[in-house]
Amino acid sequence: MREQTEFMEKFKYATSADFDPDVHLKKIGIANQTTMYKEETAAIAKLFERAMLKKMGPEKLNDHFMALDTICDATQERQDAVADLLKDDSIDMFLVVGGWDSSNTAHLLELVELSGKTGYHIALANNIKEDGSVEHRLMDGSIATTKDFLKGVKTIGLTSGASTPDKFMENALERVFMLQALKQDLAAA
Repeated sequence: MREQTEFMEKFKYATSADFDPDVHLKKIGIANQTTMYKEETAAIAKLFERAMLKKMGPEKLNDHFMALDTICDATQERQDAVADLLKDDSIDMFLVVGGWDSSNTAHLLELVELSGKTGYHIALANNIKEDGSVEHRLMDGSIATTKDFLKGVKTIGLTSGASTPDKFMENALERVFMLQALKQDLAAA
């Protein structure tokens, strides 16, 4: 009874009024948003699996616990690719292209920033401005403008959200090349 009291105190703001852990936690299933990190999802599922294994025993585990892998393949491939790019120290900055309301695109920026690297999440090529600034989405969802965002950048890591049209990527890259060419023309003048 003491464990139930401690549990209910800890989760008092996260349960419904009639919630009873002895009744409602006899079976647990894990299904996640398809854009979450696969590693995070697996770690969370393992925690629940261990708890149910301890409570129910190995012979009854499958009757009381199930975890479903609902990660989108395209999302996972992009996350893996960004993780690989993050190992390359020659990359100065990352450009993440995709809708500002796209969860999987936001996760790509999060991977970049959690690694301590610089990244800019743009929705469209026109977020890269003619004056060398970039309008971009921050991790908290707010929109910011950074001036001269290509200053000192020699190598860019480029990625996009799972449902971002290829043309959006092409347009963004074209815009970066245009800015670099303009900067060289101005330097030569």
